Amino acid sequence: MRDGKRQLGKRRSGDKFQLSSSLFYVFAHRYRAARNAHKDVDYQRLSTTANFKDSKGHAEELRAKEPELKVLLKKALAEQREIDAGKPMKNIEALEEEVARLDVQHEEDVAKCKQLEVDIEQQEEQHSLTISKLKESYEVEIGKLQNELNEVKAKNSALKEVVTGRGKSAELGGEENEVKDKVAELEQKMEAETTRQTELVAFDNRLA
Repeated sequence: MRDGKRQLGKRRSGDKFQLSSSLFYVFAHRYRAARNAHKDVDYQRLSTTANFKDSKGHAEELRAKEPELKVLLKKALAEQREIDAGKPMKNIEALEEEVARLDVQHEEDVAKCKQLEVDIEQQEEQHSLTISKLKESYEVEIGKLQNELNEVKAKNSALKEVVTGRGKSAELGGEENEVKDKVAELEQKMEAETTRQTELVAFDNRLA
């Protein structure tokens, strides 16, 4: 602190970690030197150098600045190529317009993401409701089949008692066979409904 002003590059403990333009220049120089040597930047060592003495112990925060540095380097390279090709650098007004355009695009992208989240949430709710209704429908159908099966089995048991007590006649024998066929048919329907419900639960679990 000099004359009531903070020095460039100095930061308080509560400040968000930032680099001044001059430190970004030094950072870029070290980064390019490491890349030209086909090495990774030693951020731990870099954070202890004289230029970055206020960043001591913040190697990971320096590392987190690498993507931002890459963007700046790519932009600088593109501008240099335009200059080499005879195109003038963008003036402040053009840069401000570009920033404003990017801000608008960013807001539009954020709005699209939020709308997509809403759409996904609505689809999930609709999916859950559909699965719930299908489960309920299957359970009702299985209940009906179970009741019908119980009634047929009871009738079959009664017929067996009649046959056992009075002797089996041709008429009773035909009715008993009909009941047996009905029992087999209902058991087959029960098995099919149970299989459908099991497949529905498995499908629901895969989507969860």
